Amino acid sequence: MQDKTIDSALLELRKQIIRGNGQSQDAVETLLAMRGVDMPPVNRGHRPDVAKRYQMRLWITKALKDGPQTLQELTDHIADRTPDVPRRLVYGRVSQALHKMYGKGLVRHKGQLWLDT
Repeated sequence: MQDKTIDSALLELRKQIIRGNGQSQDAVETLLAMRGVDMPPVNRGHRPDVAKRYQMRLWITKALKDGPQTLQELTDHIADRTPDVPRRLVYGRVSQALHKMYGKGLVRHKGQLWLDT
């Protein structure tokens, strides 16, 4: 195995550890230091997932079964289910999901209200 490959693997492992629980970070950084590899800063602020695949569509469909709702009302409804996700991300994902669902004919839009088909 080439040194470059080993260094890249250790840097990736370090990044995963920092973004995860931080266990064994000292050991990996010690190995990198012994190999003379510079350790760039790692962005911890990776974007959290609002919902798993199709989960957002399911939440929206269930919420619209109770009647028409605005984008803000749907965002409030879904934000209650994802308290660890910033509200602006929830708003963006709900909006994106609604427009995709509209394109597939799964929801209708009338004024500011979104309706189930």
